[in-house]
Amino acid sequence: MRLLPSRMWAAGAAAAWLLGSGCGPPRIFCPDDTTLARHVYSGGGDAVWCRSADAVRNGPESRRFENGIESVTGEYLDGAQSGVWRYRFSDGRNWRAERWDDGALLAVTVDPSVARMTPADLAAVGPTTSGVIKLAAHDPTPIGPPREIARRDAGGGLRVTGAYDGDGLRTGVWRFWYPNGRLAREIEFAAGVRDRAAREWYDTGAPAAQGFYAGGVRDGRWQFWDRHGVLVRQIGYDAGRPVSPAAAAAGMLPGTP
Repeated sequence: MRLLPSRMWAAGAAAAWLLGSGCGPPRIFCPDDTTLARHVYSGGGDAVWCRSADAVRNGPESRRFENGIESVTGEYLDGAQSGVWRYRFSDGRNWRAERWDDGALLAVTVDPSVARMTPADLAAVGPTTSGVIKLAAHDPTPIGPPREIARRDAGGGLRVTGAYDGDGLRTGVWRFWYPNGRLAREIEFAAGVRDRAAREWYDTGAPAAQGFYAGGVRDGRWQFWDRHGVLVRQIGYDAGRPVSPAAAAAGMLPGTP
């Protein structure tokens, strides 16, 4: 996953609302109609999360280092990253936090001391003593095949189509319809995060927006229309950071066709 540009990071007191605090054993409470699942990694760490009866991730997730310190906490909603995600070093220090909505990364805060750490410092507080993370041979939750879904309203009209990967996360192209039957959104996902092309329409069928995501953030040229079909804005993004409109118009950005 990409980091947002430094000018979008907060520091000190401004970041406190998101970074939070605490370490120790992970404790998650699964919503109704979900059960606990667990992955075990070869280095000794693990991850626990909540999933619904169809194996889709719904609810909190907690990951631990091999020394038992909680490394990551966050939440999924219908297989997409949502809410606040927090990251810690293996010594228990908070270093990064993110705010997500439906697979889109909205905000990032990073402890400013991270920028002063050397590669050796980072390796010392990394995920495992071996530096390698992979599923253990005795992992209790096997990864299944991808699964496509289609949801309809009471009248039989399509409301949502898409697919989940074998780990219960959104993958591929997802489409969402208005109650009047017109297409509302078409968004690509990878492992529960918005990635690649995205398009939106008004309930009249007129285009509203189109662009690209990379790792949950806008990337490349984004275009926006009013309800009458008039192009009103064209903004370029570089890993979530707005850049000059001229560069966007010229198509000189990553992700621009």
